Amino acid sequence: MSVPPYQFNLWHEPWIRVTRLDGSGANLGIGTCLAEASTLAALSDPSPLVVGGTHRLLTAILQAIYAPQSLGTIADLLTSGQFDQMRLQAFAAMHGERFDLFHPETPFLQTGDVPLDAWSRPKKDRQPDWSDPKPVSVLFVEVPSETNRTHFHHVTDDTHQCCPSCCARGLITIPSFASSGGARIRPSINGVPPIYVLPSGTNLYESLVYSLVTPDFQPTIADPVRSDIAAWHREASVRREAQMSSAGYLESLTFPARRVRLYPRAQPSHCTHCGAATQIVVGEVLFTMGHWLGEGSGIWDDPFVAFRRPRGKGKSTDSGPKAVRPEEGKALWREYSGLLLARGEEVQLRPKVVRQLARLVENYGVGTTAPLLRFRCVGMRTDGKAKIFEWLDEALEVPPAILNDDDAAQYVDDALRFADDVRFILESCFDHHFRPERDRGGRNAKLVRFKTVRARMTADYWAHLAPLFRRLIADLANVDGREAVARDWVASLVREGNQRFELAAHQVGMSAEALRARVEAQAECRRRLYAKQKEQTAEGVNQ
Repeated sequence: MSVPPYQFNLWHEPWIRVTRLDGSGANLGIGTCLAEASTLAALSDPSPLVVGGTHRLLTAILQAIYAPQSLGTIADLLTSGQFDQMRLQAFAAMHGERFDLFHPETPFLQTGDVPLDAWSRPKKDRQPDWSDPKPVSVLFVEVPSETNRTHFHHVTDDTHQCCPSCCARGLITIPSFASSGGARIRPSINGVPPIYVLPSGTNLYESLVYSLVTPDFQPTIADPVRSDIAAWHREASVRREAQMSSAGYLESLTFPARRVRLYPRAQPSHCTHCGAATQIVVGEVLFTMGHWLGEGSGIWDDPFVAFRRPRGKGKSTDSGPKAVRPEEGKALWREYSGLLLARGEEVQLRPKVVRQLARLVENYGVGTTAPLLRFRCVGMRTDGKAKIFEWLDEALEVPPAILNDDDAAQYVDDALRFADDVRFILESCFDHHFRPERDRGGRNAKLVRFKTVRARMTADYWAHLAPLFRRLIADLANVDGREAVARDWVASLVREGNQRFELAAHQVGMSAEALRARVEAQAECRRRLYAKQKEQTAEGVNQ
């Protein structure tokens, strides 16, 4: 069977969704996206995983082109305002062919040792490591496939058929977001997907330049021997279940965590993922375990990932710091200190790209004309195994002046600690006054209702604090007014805590017993909150 001439080169074909500075949207190829980066506001896609994957892919290409050895190089790039067109063209001339999605031998982000028509060949003519095809929906975590949960999206696997653009968007999420998926299916180089902290400048050009890192801020265990290896500059095949003893930095940004091969068909149709008309569709793919970094290699401290030391009593520190990952019910701003600030030795746990930007601010005055520097945080919450619950796409802002300010970091730490103290008072008062005794069968309906009210109270409390915290961060840029800012924060927490508790207490019922419990609970909550406020004000939030 002859192989049809399918072609879709990501360097030239439009597939990257972007927003221009005037607010209009567009689809661009990699070459155009980089050439016009200064005229683009940001990457844009319904899936934050695609945004994160695209950002890291573009960063990898620019890292290969510029290979900055000093902070001065990055500062000069920020001054120039656009990427060197000659360098972009030279890179395209050298590696452009490797970006073809359906190349017979070197398909982009795939393995080239499987023919394009392998899925249609009789089983007797297939190689053992080709495996049976899977539905193309395995490329998208938000689309149900095979045994994954369907909820209210009920379709059969054979109805999925995607256009090349959507296939490309799915492929670029694998290096950063491939998670465990059952027996012998390991996550990508960063383990269970962490929160990726992506710099966000006034335009896409600044965002990408901020993301370039010098050798001092690359992963500690990155192998210099493999420094040139990337998706466009490595062997064409991806070995199945291949344990790697080391990896280079570029290699990590396009890490082949899955052995994939798209099986295209020439069939005028509409993409079931984006709805666009297409002449080529992909319904089946080869999709098995690819490469993984051996556990004995050490901690891969990705520049875009924050880390924390093991928490809780009895936790061993032998395994070292762990990546910060999304947690159920925990808003991103509550991780603010660890993601962007930190003090003393803890500052080394911030994302290296944030630490590098802090150095650029300090040594070169980068970003000091802007009131706030912005970071886009992208993540995916899982159970650490095959279940995927939700994704995260939020922004955090920081005044440039406090990136290197230990005193400001202390204020933020104390502010977050006091917020959690108030949360504890609310929940303990609620539990003490509104938790009924269990009946013998353990099915007391009040227990379920009270548990729901309590959970809603806590969630509302944190939600109402979010805008107050953003204001706190902005106000901390004024060094002389920090004590007043801290006092206002404490007073705001006590006020919000009282309001959330009163609203919850009004939902426990109108019986005489419930009314008595409500009055007693509200009185205790107020007393404990005001006592805590007095204690905090007396000690000083900055001590």
